[in-house]
Amino acid sequence: EVNLQNSDGWTALMDAAIKGHPATVLRLLRAGADMTLRTAEGKTALQIAKEKGHTECVAAVKTFLGEVAAARRDAAAVEAGGAGAGSASGGSSGPVPEEIGAAGGAGAGGAPAGEAAAGASAVTSAFIGEGG
Repeated sequence: EVNLQNSDGWTALMDAAIKGHPATVLRLLRAGADMTLRTAEGKTALQIAKEKGHTECVAAVKTFLGEVAAARRDAAAVEAGGAGAGSASGGSSGPVPEEIGAAGGAGAGGAPAGEAAAGASAVTSAFIGEGG
């Protein structure tokens, strides 16, 4: 279970973030890790990475959100019958944490193209506007 939490609410994603392992952060996100889960102290993995100065882990989250946005654009183009729409990458987007300012995303099983397309630019804009 990628989102298993210990008694303090910590997940594997949080552990990778605090230890500064960006490749692991990205792999866990692609495997469906939930970015909105919080520790007993109320912190998300992204907040932990920022507090520890692990800019590479923050960049891994940005990379993942870019992949999600691209997959949503592709899905929207396919749904609209647009030409040149590439295939969406596999994996799960998982929910987006509050500090990024947008909610939702395709779940572990994926979402219908319309749902997947909703809010992609908002997620990216909110994240970039966060100053991270």
